[in-house]
Amino acid sequence: MSISIGSNAAALLSYAGNAYRTGSGASKSGAAKTDNTDTPPQSTSPTSVTLSDEAKAFLAQTAPAAEDPPSITTLTTDARAWFDQQYGSLGITSAMLDGQVAVDPSSQSRATLSAVANNAQSQFTTDEATAAAKTLQARFDDVMAPHVVIARHTGDYASLYAAASDYLDSAGADEQTTPTWQNQKQAVLEGIAAARANFGKAPVTKNDDDPVRSLLDRTSVQTPAAAGSGADALSTNARAMLDAQASSARDNGKELVFNSGRKTGQQVDFTGFDNRSLAIVALNADASFSAEEASAAKAELNQRTRGGVLNAFDPSAGGGAKASTQALLQQYSTMSDEEKKVLGFTDDFANKIMQNYRAMSSLQNSLSSGAGLTAYF
Repeated sequence: MSISIGSNAAALLSYAGNAYRTGSGASKSGAAKTDNTDTPPQSTSPTSVTLSDEAKAFLAQTAPAAEDPPSITTLTTDARAWFDQQYGSLGITSAMLDGQVAVDPSSQSRATLSAVANNAQSQFTTDEATAAAKTLQARFDDVMAPHVVIARHTGDYASLYAAASDYLDSAGADEQTTPTWQNQKQAVLEGIAAARANFGKAPVTKNDDDPVRSLLDRTSVQTPAAAGSGADALSTNARAMLDAQASSARDNGKELVFNSGRKTGQQVDFTGFDNRSLAIVALNADASFSAEEASAAKAELNQRTRGGVLNAFDPSAGGGAKASTQALLQQYSTMSDEEKKVLGFTDDFANKIMQNYRAMSSLQNSLSSGAGLTAYF
C-alpha cells in the first residue's frame, strides 16, 4: 500500500496520529477477541509513505534551523557591556585586583573569553584580557585534571596530550585563528610525538606554549605552609607537598621513595617542611600519611634535633657547660607540642635541664666569689 501526503500540514500530523491510533485500536481489538474460531493469518503488504515536494518544503520550513555562532563583533560588544555592568554592580574599576580575578566570568562562553583574552577589536584592557586568559586556563585545567591523574599512574602521557589536542579542536573558528591557539596546538602535537617516543614519563618540551607541560609543572609545585598555621592546616599542606613530590617523580618516570638506602627512585625532600610539620606527619594523628612517610618524617626530625643538640654543646661556641645548657633550654622552649611528643621531650626532661643550669650557675657564682676573696687577701 502506498500513501502520498501532500502539502497540508494538518493532514500530515493527522496521518501520524491516525496511524498511531489505528495501531493501538488493532491491538486492543485483537486483545478483546474471545471466540475460538481459527482465523487464518492475513498477509499484509508493507506500507510506503511518499512525501510530495510541497510537504518536504513545509517540513524544511518548520524544522529548527541550526543557529550560526555569534560573530566576533557580537561577542566583543556583549563582552564589553558585561564588563561595564560588572564594574557598576561591584563598585570596582578593574577585572583584576591584587593579582586575582575580581569578576565572575563563569557565565561567559569559551568563544567570548577567547575574544577578550586576545583583545579582539581592541575593546578590552590588559586586566580584562588577563582575567579572561586565567579563566580559560582554569577551564582547561579542570577538563585535563582526570587525564593527568591517569597519565601519572599509567605512564601514558601521549593520551594526556591527545586529550589536550581534542580540547583545542573543540574551539570555535574564531579562537582557532588566534596565535595562542595555533601555538598551543603545535606544542601539543609535538608533545604527543615526544610522549610516544618515550613512554612512561612526561616529555620535556621546553616550549612555553605547551599547556600540558605547564599544567604538570604547576601541579607539582610545593608550597610551604603559612606561618602560624594550625595543626589541621599543616597536615593538609604537608599532604599536598608530598603529593606534589610524588607527581614530580612520576613525571620524571620515577617513584617517590622514603628510604635513603634505595638506589632507584626519587628521594623525598623535606627541605620545605618546618619541624612542626615533620612532627605532625610523624604522629599521623589524622591518618593522612603512610607508615613509610611518617617514619621518614620522624627520622628527619630526629636528625635536625640531634644537630641542634650537638651545636649547643660545641666547645668552639664558648661559654662552657652553662652556656651549652642554656642553649639546650632555648631549643626546647621553641619546640612545638607535636615536636616534643615525637622526640619524647617531657616537662620533666626540661625541669632536669633547668635544675642542672641553676646548679652550674650557683657553682659558677660561688667560684667567682671565692676567687675575688683570695685576691683581696
